[in-house]
Amino acid sequence: MPAERHTPLPKLTSPRRLDTIATKVRRISTLRNSAVESAASPSVAVPTQSLYTPQIVALCVVGLLGFGSQFLIQPILPILVLERGGDATTVGLIIAAFSFPSVILRPFMGRLVDEWSNRHVLALGTGGIGLTGFLYLVPNLGAIFANRILHGAAWSAFNAAGHSMVARLAPAGRRGEAASVYVMMAGIAQTVMPAIGLLLFGVTGTSGPFVLAAVMGIAATAVIVLGPLPVLRPVAAPTREGFWRSLFEPGAVVPMGLEFLFTSVSALFLIYPAIWATSRQIPLEQLALYYPVYGVVLVGLRLISGRYIDRAPRRPVIAAGAGLAIVALVIAAGAQDVPMLTVGGAIYAAAASFTSPAAMAMAIDQSDPRRMGAAMATYTLGFQLALGVGAAIWGWMIDLYGYPAPYFAALLVEVALLAVLGLSWYLRRGGGTSGAGGQNRAARAVDAGG
Repeated sequence: MPAERHTPLPKLTSPRRLDTIATKVRRISTLRNSAVESAASPSVAVPTQSLYTPQIVALCVVGLLGFGSQFLIQPILPILVLERGGDATTVGLIIAAFSFPSVILRPFMGRLVDEWSNRHVLALGTGGIGLTGFLYLVPNLGAIFANRILHGAAWSAFNAAGHSMVARLAPAGRRGEAASVYVMMAGIAQTVMPAIGLLLFGVTGTSGPFVLAAVMGIAATAVIVLGPLPVLRPVAAPTREGFWRSLFEPGAVVPMGLEFLFTSVSALFLIYPAIWATSRQIPLEQLALYYPVYGVVLVGLRLISGRYIDRAPRRPVIAAGAGLAIVALVIAAGAQDVPMLTVGGAIYAAAASFTSPAAMAMAIDQSDPRRMGAAMATYTLGFQLALGVGAAIWGWMIDLYGYPAPYFAALLVEVALLAVLGLSWYLRRGGGTSGAGGQNRAARAVDAGG
């Protein structure tokens, strides 16, 4: 009797392979559902590739007015405090009073953007900027200190709402360019408005710059209320989200850290050149061309580079900026005269012209589009913290060690930026890319309704 033949059983798929297949199925299902929701909801739309729409132009006008108001009074505020009877310590305390609410309240403003209205929060910010401009004229140091806290709160709303509106209005393929154009408004304001404030102070005294700052805040609010900016009402928030979790967007944490590390060095090129010149017994008048050169390079290259940022992955762009910053710091460390320091400052400005926009675009790429308020609040914290922490650390180091020690220490900060960048790439390389490739995340809905 012939032996019975058995048909071999098919080889079972391993549990690990099954998990991989299940993950892919879930991804496909999520992308398909997002596309269906985008088509079904009138408040959600994928933006077109047109960048310079009336909405973007109006937002840039608002940004220019808001940033301009801030930089207009920047050199005048210490003079005002001294006129009211304060001293250098009082000046420091009043300036610091602005940063505290600007940092602490920013995550809450981001949540308000996500749960209420992007345009309304932006109007609150610019309206607060306008109001505080007038309140600075109250002839009392206590009132100025309290007003500085109110001004910082308005600034947190302005930044969280302004940056998140850029994120929502920008076409998916031109996020880097949109970020570059918007933050260029701050560069223009930083270049032009301090000089206008000082000229106006020479004609009117301290009152003129603060009145003009208030008028600029009111004008920005008028553009928001009467102009073409959409309301951008929120879409459904992620489920099972706790209160504290809603304040921060995980996808924006690494870009925030990169922004913090890069911008913390900027104080050496923007705040302390006068201290550097004094330490070398160089007349301060020789710095007359330093800041205009820095500003022209920053604004000019930001205008040119914006259209190219989206053609390369985000991380290599940011790495190139860190590399240029290292070159700038090496030149500044060896500088013995103003022309050489100006070369270092111009190179750092060139790096800043595309590094910050790329970091902002990375934050947009990696964040949940339903939480752009939290994402931009998280991201812009890096810039705000960098200005305060960086200025304090470099000032302490200058007092303790003199020059060129802070420049060499700042080199380590840029090396740390490169290390964080490499680590983040290593951790994310299995789950997709950012930048030109990461723009495929635009398959998720972008809140651009109103």
